Amino acid sequence: MPVVELLQGYHDRQTFSCGNATLDEFLRRQARQNADRNLGVTHVVVASAGDSRVLGYYTLVTRTVETAIIPSKGLPQGPIGVVLLGRLAVDRSCQHQGIGRLMLMRALRQTEEAARVMGIYALVLDAIDDSARKWYLGLGWGFQTLVDDSRHLFLPAAVIRKLGLS
Repeated sequence: MPVVELLQGYHDRQTFSCGNATLDEFLRRQARQNADRNLGVTHVVVASAGDSRVLGYYTLVTRTVETAIIPSKGLPQGPIGVVLLGRLAVDRSCQHQGIGRLMLMRALRQTEEAARVMGIYALVLDAIDDSARKWYLGLGWGFQTLVDDSRHLFLPAAVIRKLGLS
């Protein structure tokens, strides 16, 4: 069964190819630097603990968003804390095998855990294209569209908690 690990120096980032050059290059050139500078944390999926071949990855960072773009009532005006799923990608050789879903579930659990100890309202993400947007919405987990962009999605921590992923 695949496992999720924090990106380390021994992970082979060079052979990863998801079919999107921007996502591939981020893993190769920026992910480790961002982690070293505490700008984002990249998690990788490998076949078993300690393997070097990256099957998929996702990146989490904290952000604030203005409540004006959230279609929820009762929120205070101004910025609120969120977790941004900055990137999520699966190697071509492993696509359509549940790795994306595994990573998203892990990211949602991590968001819910963070929301228990600090002010995190939701997980937000920017779907890279319409196909990705349909995938997130098609999961049936309650992702909603933010009002600023149809590819900008969010899932409140309260909804994540109800999914029972912990």
